[in-house]
Amino acid sequence: MNGNLIGWHHCGKCGEVFKGTWDSHCPACAKSPLPSKKKINVHVVQGASSEIRKEFSPNLIQESSGSGQLVRIDTHKRAAGSSSSRSHSERKSKKSNRLVKFVAGWLICVGVFAGVIKWKSRSAPQVAVARTETEVSQQKKKWESENVDLFNQAYPALLQTATVLFEVVAPEALAQYCRQRPSLSSIIMNDGPKASFFKPESIELTEKNVIRPGDFPLIETIWTDKRGRNVEMVFAKEDERWVLDWESYAKSSTMPWSVFQGGDGDAEGVFRMLVRERLAEQNFSDLQMSLVFYEPSLLRGSPLGLATPEFLIDRKSRSGRMIAAALTARKENQPLMSSIFPQADPPNTARVCVKIRRSTKGEEKVFTLVEVLACHWMGIEHPGVELTDTP
Repeated sequence: MNGNLIGWHHCGKCGEVFKGTWDSHCPACAKSPLPSKKKINVHVVQGASSEIRKEFSPNLIQESSGSGQLVRIDTHKRAAGSSSSRSHSERKSKKSNRLVKFVAGWLICVGVFAGVIKWKSRSAPQVAVARTETEVSQQKKKWESENVDLFNQAYPALLQTATVLFEVVAPEALAQYCRQRPSLSSIIMNDGPKASFFKPESIELTEKNVIRPGDFPLIETIWTDKRGRNVEMVFAKEDERWVLDWESYAKSSTMPWSVFQGGDGDAEGVFRMLVRERLAEQNFSDLQMSLVFYEPSLLRGSPLGLATPEFLIDRKSRSGRMIAAALTARKENQPLMSSIFPQADPPNTARVCVKIRRSTKGEEKVFTLVEVLACHWMGIEHPGVELTDTP
């Protein structure tokens, strides 16, 4: 190529296009258009009256000549960058999708597992309850059959004991027909004035029932004389004999309440009483119960006897829960131990056996409810009500 050949040049410094020889300087920046330290690719433009040389940076990516399109450098870089970014985003999105699917699957498995456990926990008690109800029903039918047989076998002995009972007077003689207890003769002697006034000429069995406190069978009976007076008797089998539970018959107490209340000094006594809660509807949410006890009569269905002073008792104590259970059973007409005796008791009362202390503070007498021993009047150790250990 001739060094004096005139042509069009592109300045590699400032980008100016000018006409001159190959070693001409750029008229715009006055510098050589060809960098001295870089290799330049020279492209000869064809189709002109004279050859035109155009210089390009060696770092440019040349496009195929067949495309016939010019590509901007910044656009090309952005496209490449966008492609790379899009590829990275797609890979990240795929990873995120896999993580979401894994977490969702794990949560579903946990939910299914929890549901199975909950279903089993619900179904197990239902089966247990159903089985228990079935067993109770079967046991009830078995007892009903056994109770009929038990009473039929015991009836001749019951009739004989009831007949002799009203012919004997001496406490030692009466004790032979009663269920044996420590100091039984003394108990009968204390109850003598109460029991001696009922001496019927004849007596007839009008009602009967079998109860099983602690699975020990007892026969409840109600007897009526010619004057229409009713008395209650409970019989237990002892040494192959059916004998009377004296405490239940006579409503035994250490002494009559009137005597105990009028006494002097400190003392304790055991009393078979009817209990009633004062202002039960108004004070049902109070921590303490206000109670009054009444002395019962020997005859069934008689009016309430002498009342005691008011007693306050903690509802959550054992004694409080026993009295609450007895009163609730009476109110709901579901007598404890399925007894037939409370039916004739005054409304809103319950049968209890309690220990009461009398003390003197200065010149004033103070009466304290020491303990509720039982929710019945029988001389047995069973409390008559089942309580849980929790308050």
